[in-house]
Parts: sequence; C-alpha cells; structure tokens
Amino acid sequence: MSNEIAKDMTRGPVLRQLAVFAGPVALANALQAVYSMVDMVVVGQFVGPAGLSAVGIGGQLQFVFLAFGMGFSVGAQVLLSQQVGAKDRDLQPTIGTLMTMELITALLLTVLGIVLCPQLLHLMNTPEAALKDAWGYTVICCCGMIFIYGYNAVCGILRGMGESKLPMIFIAVASLVNLVLDLVFVAGLKMSAPGAALATVIAQAVSFLVAIVYLYRNRDRFGFDFKLRSFRPRRERLIPILKVGIPYIAQMLMITCSMMFVNAQVNRYGVTASAVDSVGNRLNSVVNIVIGAVSMSGATMMGQCFGARNYDRIRQCHRACLAICMISLVVLGGAYLLFPRQIFSLFTKDPDVISMAPEYMVIAVVWLASMCTMTPPYAVIDGVGHAMLGLVISIMDGVVARIGLCILLGRFLGLHGFWLGNALAGFVTTLMAGVYYYSGRWKTRKLLLEREDV
Repeated sequence: MSNEIAKDMTRGPVLRQLAVFAGPVALANALQAVYSMVDMVVVGQFVGPAGLSAVGIGGQLQFVFLAFGMGFSVGAQVLLSQQVGAKDRDLQPTIGTLMTMELITALLLTVLGIVLCPQLLHLMNTPEAALKDAWGYTVICCCGMIFIYGYNAVCGILRGMGESKLPMIFIAVASLVNLVLDLVFVAGLKMSAPGAALATVIAQAVSFLVAIVYLYRNRDRFGFDFKLRSFRPRRERLIPILKVGIPYIAQMLMITCSMMFVNAQVNRYGVTASAVDSVGNRLNSVVNIVIGAVSMSGATMMGQCFGARNYDRIRQCHRACLAICMISLVVLGGAYLLFPRQIFSLFTKDPDVISMAPEYMVIAVVWLASMCTMTPPYAVIDGVGHAMLGLVISIMDGVVARIGLCILLGRFLGLHGFWLGNALAGFVTTLMAGVYYYSGRWKTRKLLLEREDV
C-alpha cells in the first residue's frame, strides 16, 4: 500500500500550506452549513415556528449521539497526522480499527437513541406544539446513524492524512441530494420536520456510499485494502485512538449537554424564543465554515509538525490561524450587527421571531469573539493529542462557566441572560488554552505511538 493520498504538511510556506488544506475544508463546512440550514429554511418557510423548534431540538439531540463517532474520528485523525509527520506509512491498522469502532458504536447508539427519545425530548422542555415533529425528526435521524458515522470516519481518516479535497466532494454530493429531497418531502409531500430528517438520512447514505466506492476503487493510493481481516481492531492502534477520543467525547458531551441546558431554559419561554434559538444555533454553523476549517486544518498541520518535531513551524501555524480568525470576526460580526433581520428572514417569515433578531445578534457577536480567540491555541492542544487537557477545559467551560453564568445571568436578565451566559463561557477556553500554548509545555508531549503520554 503506497498511501499516495497522504500529503506532507511539514514543509513549504506555512500560510500557503494552511490555505491549501483549509480551503476545501472551509468549502466542505460551507456545504455542511448549507446542508444543515436547508432543513431550517425549508421547514421555516413551509411549516412555521413549531417546525423550526422541532428541527432545532432534534438537531441538538443528534449532536449528542454523534459526539461518540466524531470523538473516535478525531482520535484517528490526530494519530494519522502524527504518523504522516513521523514518516510512518503503516496506516492500514489505524484505518481498519477506526472503521470497526465506528460501526459498532453507531449500531449501539441507534438503538439507544430510539428507545430514549421521549425522555430526552421531555428533558429538553420541548414545546407541546413541536413535540410530535421533534420525535419524528430524532427517530428518523437515529435510523441513519450508521451512514453519518461512516461519513465522519472517512473524512477523519482523509484529513488526518492531509487530504481535504475528497471530503469536500463527498459533502457536496450530500448537500445536493439533501436540498432536492427537502423540497420534495417538506414542500411537496408536506411531511414537516420528519421529512427534513428523512432527506438528511438519505443524503448521508448516498454520500457515504459514494465515498466508500471511490476509496475502494483507489485502495492502492488510499493505503487500505478493504479485506475483511484488515478491519480487525488492533490494540496498539485502539489505545491511542481511545486515549484521544474518549476525553474528546466527554468534552463534547459536557459542552453539548450544558448548551442543551441553556436551550431547555430558553424553550420555557415559548415556541417563539425556541425558534429564535434554533435559528441562532444554525447560524453558528456559518461561523464553523471558516473557524472550524481553521481549527481542523491547524490541528492537522500542527499534528504533522509535532510528529516531525518541528516546533517553530507549529508557532508559525498558530500565528496564521489567529490572523484568519480575527479577519473572520470582523467580517461575520459586522454582518450580524448590520443585517440581523435580513439574516433571520432567510429562515422564517414569522414577525415575532424576526423582531427578536437584533437583540439576539448582539449577543451572537460576543459568542463569535470567544470562538475566534479560542481556536488557534486549542488547535495546538488537538495537534499534540493532549485530550485530557481538553477534557479539563471542557469541564470549566461547559459545566462551571456556562451553566453557572446562565443561572446567574438568567436570574437577572431573563431570556437574554441565558444567551449571554452561553456566549461568555467560551472565553474560559480562550484563557486556559492560551496559557497552555504560551507556556510552551506542549513541547514535552510524546507521540501517541511512542509510549504513554506524560
């Protein structure tokens, strides 16, 4: 197996390398954002606030289930990036181990998600008007979990190898299929939020199958032969993946559950507030177009550079990430403040929802600032594979700061206090990740395949 798809990011101009890798990732994130927002736009235009609330709440629950698959994919991505940087071309055991882990986890969580759906919707304080559609949306998405996990596994593997164009192509396929089917199921067949979920599941299935067929036909370049024995989990690869993946999963769950706590409190203010919150959560995916691309690309490049022990290049990559994030803050923040009603009107015609847009968007800019400042130093943490530090930060951010600030500010400011507490919590991550980066302690870390981390 030649691993020709793998690309070396330890040499060449840093900003150019980062841009070449981040460009397709950003476009893939843009397509993913469109993919997510199409559900909201179509449901908002043809169903109304109750449908928006159902899609928003169902989407939050799905993110909890997906945390496990995403965590394992990130673990493999970090491991693969370090292997490529260290010139270790024996990637097949890592790929096979991840794929089998994802399959088993997806099947288990599909069953759990369907069984626990009513209780979870109750915990979310789902408005009565949105309850039926939220149940249908969540159950249908759970049935397609295996395809979503499969897609995330493939993308994690490719990005860990330094390849970002193929994931972009695969998500483009899913976005196109999802758009067409949303119009058919929701606008045409009047299936409401469950129709949007069915469109999502079918689109993910098509994208995953396209990815598998392509990689199988190019298995020599991919470095994985797809033989049954190659899918056997290898202990020496499973442990590093879990070492990064489990703390990452715990981190995502704590942050997500704390955000669900915020959303549950917001839902108590009625279907209009819930719809505003759902639109806001979808707008966050717009931020992820650039910020998520910078985070993922920076972590991959830093992982390869860490594997090559090129510390100066890691610092250069951090500076490049910071510059891109600050530009993004100015551009996106300006749009949020100047055109709040116009942005919200893309999702809904409801005048009550649109009237709340300006006050919500001011708080959204605060959240955006926290995301832009935390991303560069946190990419260093991901790149060197220090998942336990990420877990500690998530406890401080997701549990202590977010829930604490929301309870405190919510008591005095009501609905807006919950939104503001959620926005301010992110600066805890900025502070802790920044201290770790500037301390230089990341240089003392060991590679995931060398020995137990210190």
